[in-house]
Amino acid sequence: MITAYGDESGSDHRLDPHSYIFAVAYVAAEDNDQVRNAMNGLREPGQRKLHWRDESVKRRRLITERIATMKVELLVVVRTGVAGERPERRRKECVARIIYELTNGGIEHAVFESRGRADDKRDRDLLDSLRANRSLTNRLRLDHEKGPREPLLWIADAACGAVAAERAGNPEYANKLRCVMTVIDISR
Repeated sequence: MITAYGDESGSDHRLDPHSYIFAVAYVAAEDNDQVRNAMNGLREPGQRKLHWRDESVKRRRLITERIATMKVELLVVVRTGVAGERPERRRKECVARIIYELTNGGIEHAVFESRGRADDKRDRDLLDSLRANRSLTNRLRLDHEKGPREPLLWIADAACGAVAAERAGNPEYANKLRCVMTVIDISR
């Protein structure tokens, strides 16, 4: 069984305004422990979790180089909205597309980084709404987990950071991940 681990990010507000990025890392059950241990091994002493925005350029290079060698696949969805549109709307569009891609790919389990009870409920409500509209082709189960508790979520965070950097003019990190990453732009 393959599980998709997801996280999201805004892009650089100055260089890429009104953009939202959501990524999932596909990891097969038999590879979970190996990939989880590799991600844990990238933490610095005292660091609770890897978080792209807190990492140095040198560490970002290391993280993306290591992820590119792991048994993972990345799917990233980007949506650029319009001025005045709420970020939650852009996020909803990204998550809906991610769910569509997951179900069409036969993925039956996803774990997204928790943003708190109310926001996690919005994700489950969106999933229920897509089911009610018969937009889903399988029974996707969606769970949420706190970032420090699940190192596999850090992979999606890094993918978001790499794509955000590319959209702001620095393709270095995304280029390192290109061998395991697909990016879908659903901008209007």
